[in-house]
Amino acid sequence: MALHVLGALLCATMLALVVHPGPTWAEGLLEAFSSRVESTYSLFSSKSTDVSGRTTKTNVNSYTETGNLGLNYNLLPKLNLDLGLNYSKNLTQPSGDGADEDTTLTRFQPFVWLTLQDPMWRASLGYSLQDEAVKTSGQPEHTLSRETYASYLHWRPTDLPSTQFRYTRTITQDGPLASVDTTEDLTSLKSEYLYRGLDASYVGTYLRTDDRIRHVVSTLLSNEGRLAYTTSFFDQRVFLTADNRVRLVELENVTQLPIPTSVGLSVLDDTPLDGALTTNPGLTDGDKTTSAGVNIGYPGPAGDFTRRNVGLDFLAPVTVSMFQVWVDGWGAAALPADITNWFSWDVYTSGDNLTWTFHATVAPAPFGPFDRRFEIGFSPVTARYVKLVTRPLPGGFIGLTDSSLYPNIFVTEVRAFVDRTAQQATQTITQLSQNYSLDVKVILFRSPSIYYRFYGQYQQFESDVQTAQSTQTRYFVSNGLYYSQPLTPILSASANGSFEIGSELDQTRTGALYYASLTATPLPTLTDSLVYSGNRQWVGPTSTESDTVGVYNTAQLYRGISTSLNLAASFTSNDDGTGSVQRRRDLFVNIGTGITPNPALTLTTYYTGKLSHSTGGPAGGARDTTQNILDLGLSLTPFRALSLAAGANILSETGQPTAVRHNYSLSWAPFPDGQLQFSFSYTESHLPEKTRSIQPALRWYLSSRRRSYLEATYLYNTTSSDSLKTQSSLFSASLKTYF
Repeated sequence: MALHVLGALLCATMLALVVHPGPTWAEGLLEAFSSRVESTYSLFSSKSTDVSGRTTKTNVNSYTETGNLGLNYNLLPKLNLDLGLNYSKNLTQPSGDGADEDTTLTRFQPFVWLTLQDPMWRASLGYSLQDEAVKTSGQPEHTLSRETYASYLHWRPTDLPSTQFRYTRTITQDGPLASVDTTEDLTSLKSEYLYRGLDASYVGTYLRTDDRIRHVVSTLLSNEGRLAYTTSFFDQRVFLTADNRVRLVELENVTQLPIPTSVGLSVLDDTPLDGALTTNPGLTDGDKTTSAGVNIGYPGPAGDFTRRNVGLDFLAPVTVSMFQVWVDGWGAAALPADITNWFSWDVYTSGDNLTWTFHATVAPAPFGPFDRRFEIGFSPVTARYVKLVTRPLPGGFIGLTDSSLYPNIFVTEVRAFVDRTAQQATQTITQLSQNYSLDVKVILFRSPSIYYRFYGQYQQFESDVQTAQSTQTRYFVSNGLYYSQPLTPILSASANGSFEIGSELDQTRTGALYYASLTATPLPTLTDSLVYSGNRQWVGPTSTESDTVGVYNTAQLYRGISTSLNLAASFTSNDDGTGSVQRRRDLFVNIGTGITPNPALTLTTYYTGKLSHSTGGPAGGARDTTQNILDLGLSLTPFRALSLAAGANILSETGQPTAVRHNYSLSWAPFPDGQLQFSFSYTESHLPEKTRSIQPALRWYLSSRRRSYLEATYLYNTTSSDSLKTQSSLFSASLKTYF
């Protein structure tokens, strides 16, 4: 397999020689080459002592060679050659208590692309190989490889629809063909026409998967059409947006059925049993490489370690048994197994996005060697809302890996599936999704600003499994009136009210929403607001009432000194239609200060208090709970080479022990501009385990260009809890050379 790839690279280079011979070409070709070689030796030592006094010692020697070679060259004015090779080899030799055998991991990743383009069209042909081999002493070598052949054509004529065609064949195999041998053929066609406010497009996709281990061939055929239009008229007093989409999907022999989703949800919350998630479209936009704003990497010594909640709203209760969570953001290298296996995923379900029920814990979740995604499988559960909860990396050692080296592991996409039995998998499924929306805004007065807004949406989802057919419909209509007006140079007011009506799950939903605010700005550095909001909703026999009133104040007391004080009260009532009414009252207070006496020093304090009183509901009776959170932070940079930071978080809740988290860090780099670089860092955190890390590092740049360098680092780490104390150290020396 590798010989085929090397042959392709050689042919591409030979083509370059034929097209552009001569000294001038040779000079340009040499400038187009880039390469990097890195050699690293590391010694990891660890000693753990449990409560009984039993001690476990481990030592691991590791040797790593990595490198890449790249060529990006224009063979012709419109023809570009891009080829390269990434290679790494790691030898791990453990010793000590319970040591495993020596292991060698080899990764080989060549690729080649030829691209021909001009202003009207672009065509590309490419090939890539991802080959991974693991050899453990005394055992046969295990390999896993993925070959990808790809072609791409994009035609974009002036004033005519643009068209994109893509074909990709992916072959994934392991050795000796024991569990993985699949071929995927993906063909897609997209055509889009843009004219002023009109956007008309068609997307067709055909995916054929041949699993030769299980002797199953599955197919997915998708056709989607979209017609959207945006315009304004009557001197920009009326704005209109219409968006209409129809998607038809046909699946055959699919063992994992994808579940159509409507809304991605996320929030940072350490109390996952209650509280709503907010809308996050980035989780369901189909983009697997762009961050959706949720980071599960190490947030830094003074970062936010609040648990990450990500979920999906299916609009109606559905059965789910598996989530795929795609991640990205740490670079081209593979994510170490120590890191991926550390994450623990809690599964919660809800019917209203407010009260959640714990379902299962999945740890560890399999992580794809080629696809950057976690596959989180659990026993089937039926609910409208399903979410996953996990913590970000804690920093320090996880196995043999320093998790502090991975500050960015962004969640990019979340998808849901349900497993099907062998009999169900042979059934043909047809899914038809229709989504129509209309948004109209009419400006009645410009001063004061008064406008009317109408929004309507209709959704229909039909699923046909041979003879069984199900149809789900949902519509939503909102009529609202919005007002805002400066009353005096100091006072301004705004208000709005809207009436909503809709239907889902054969139940009619109606609601009334209202909002009013009065804002005073007596000084440029002082702002005070009084805000009232509420809503009334009825879904079938059930009803919900909610009212919130709050006072919000921000002030800059002096240059570099700011403060905020917020007071709010919230009253909710839920009637399940059977005479059982649950009422809840929440009182909030937020106090925050930020002090920056000079650019080198910043002090922050933030306090949040919550007092809750609830009656009725499944628990019955009256219940009072409190929650208090205090965050303290300090950052000091007395001069460029030295920085210090400290932070503390204190959380107390009714019925729970007080949790105290604090951390400290120091970083010193005495020669920031020289060829010889020295740095020292110290961090300490209580999360609630106590972790302390000390790391000096020395780097010597081999030339004034400051690219190639020799580096030596030493990291000493201690972690202690009630049941275990661990001391570990890591010495590493590496030589990185760039050409």
